[in-house]
Amino acid sequence: MKSCSKCGGKYDDGIKFCPRDGASLVEDSSELAAGRILDDQYEIEAFIARGGMGTVYRARHTLLGDCVAVKVLRPEMRDNEEWLQRFLREGQVARRFRHPNAVTVYDLRETDGNLIYMVMEYVEGLTLDAELKLRGRFTPTEALRVLKPVADVLDAAHKRGIVHRDLKPENVMLGGVTENSQVRSAASDEQNIKLLDLGIAKMVDVTGGGANPSASLTLVGQILGTPYYMSPEQWGELPRDGDAEIDSRTDIYSFGVMLYELVSGAKPFDAKSLGKLRRAHTSLVPRPLHEVMPGISVAFSRAVARALAKDRADRFSTAGELVAELKAALAETPAPNVPLINPNAPTLIHTNQRNSVAALPIHENPNHSPVQQSGARGSLTSNVHTPTPASFSAQTAPQLAQHSN
Repeated sequence: MKSCSKCGGKYDDGIKFCPRDGASLVEDSSELAAGRILDDQYEIEAFIARGGMGTVYRARHTLLGDCVAVKVLRPEMRDNEEWLQRFLREGQVARRFRHPNAVTVYDLRETDGNLIYMVMEYVEGLTLDAELKLRGRFTPTEALRVLKPVADVLDAAHKRGIVHRDLKPENVMLGGVTENSQVRSAASDEQNIKLLDLGIAKMVDVTGGGANPSASLTLVGQILGTPYYMSPEQWGELPRDGDAEIDSRTDIYSFGVMLYELVSGAKPFDAKSLGKLRRAHTSLVPRPLHEVMPGISVAFSRAVARALAKDRADRFSTAGELVAELKAALAETPAPNVPLINPNAPTLIHTNQRNSVAALPIHENPNHSPVQQSGARGSLTSNVHTPTPASFSAQTAPQLAQHSN
């Protein structure tokens, strides 16, 4: 059995590259056996998950009896100085940042056997990704209720110069919720919602003096983030301001992707190859939510579209600002019901760095060839969306993804 060094997926030995993200697969022989005790303190109880940087286990403190989560750095990364620094930085960033809706890091250790691991708060429940698969989709009210605590964490982190850079449903835990739960109200308690994995978080200088060059830890030729949720600037697109440094607005974009996915039941951009996925995130705009799902107000749809703006200058400045607009939008009258479009095949609008689709004539198709891409959960259809007065107007255009000369 092999596993992906980026997404953690498991595959047969005959496969060399991950079909999801193209990363090299490594031999899966590093799992710790249940019953193993680390540093005479933490007894491994069960395997939980495998991520891009390490494997997570449920463990218990041998003296106190506390249940904790232990993340062990992957063996092939222990001798890689850059990977090691990233792992250590994850612990340092998370240790200095505390929030009731963020997982707490307790300790960072290295055993005599060169095993490097992090001890974290254990949260029992389902990830938002797993909950979405069970439900199919969330109502706008439900989606906002679940994501508001995440927005609170982001605002607190951004004020301290911490950018998450890997927001996705798998990194949001709904504590107290299980697959067999008869009552699923636990997720409505904000204290049960936790943001996980500051694994590729970046510290930026919020004083205006510039970021510490050693703090970025960007690996040459490597994407830091999960492709389905990465902002255009994470894909290497240069923002209008000319600054290539990633800032907090990249999290706003990823937050918008999650919102779109929760409400529609499908990712706004889906493709089998990284190249096609990059093109979608940098050059295409998904059909507005109120045209994809019935009962969604134009105001709610517009807020999500602004979060997904291609240039960060056109997005919300803070997650709290986005949440406030979403709350106001929930009070507005939903758009007239339209025939339900298959959310697994969202129609896309073409755009580019110099001309926003919002600036195109209302009944003129964008001057690009149709998209024909197969997706993991659906497809990007060749039916290129033509903007309509209901979805794009002179009033709404400034709030959508726009790009100037």
